[in-house]
Amino acid sequence: MRQFVLFAVVFAAAFLFACSPASPPAEEHDEDAALADGGEESGEGHSHGDEGNDRDAWSKPQQVYDFLGIGEGDRVVDLMAGGGYNTILLAERVGASGKVLVEGGSEALRGRVLDGDLQSMGSIEFVDDMYALADASVEAIVAVRAYHLFPDVPAVLAEIHRALVPGGTVGIVEVRLNQDEGHDMQSHRMGEQTVISDMEAAGFEFVDSSDLLRRDDDDYGVYIMEGKTRFMTDRMLLKFRKPE
Repeated sequence: MRQFVLFAVVFAAAFLFACSPASPPAEEHDEDAALADGGEESGEGHSHGDEGNDRDAWSKPQQVYDFLGIGEGDRVVDLMAGGGYNTILLAERVGASGKVLVEGGSEALRGRVLDGDLQSMGSIEFVDDMYALADASVEAIVAVRAYHLFPDVPAVLAEIHRALVPGGTVGIVEVRLNQDEGHDMQSHRMGEQTVISDMEAAGFEFVDSSDLLRRDDDDYGVYIMEGKTRFMTDRMLLKFRKPE
């Protein structure tokens, strides 16, 4: 009897482990790891950070949103939002008539929006994951330095495709590898053609690329350039469309 009980316990534990969902790598997916704890984003009012102006100069968020065609009244997903740098800026852009749906936001961001200095920003809403989004319910999905963390690229892209309205936009910002193809998790970089091929295989149309975030002084050898932060690296900016 004792042997049977021991076998049952071991079997149950093995079953639960096998059925648990895969987790993405334990890397902070926002461009600044400090944002997860409030860190550099502890500005006043609706500021997106004490480092905001410096980071804006490198990340050029408003120009990125212009390139993607995101405007007032849009429903936008900030995918793997982290500390919320883009969340807050997108909320200001879409206005009260729009909505920013936050996936993968930090607890610090959740606290700021629900109980802190951002609670007046009613256009921000948190979702548990992409599965929580209704079919064809959003006009745009933005993935800033998130693509290389997708645990199952085809599965994630299928959910993105499902959630977008026909004609909807996907914007991808990712740190560029020094070759067209590949996915290097040591340097946390992607080949631009790899992303394009994955997206097209998932049913998206490649619309355009931009050199807005290109950096010619990146040596491509490390994830964070010495003495600089991640948003100063050479990054691709790609725009895709879900066919009508």
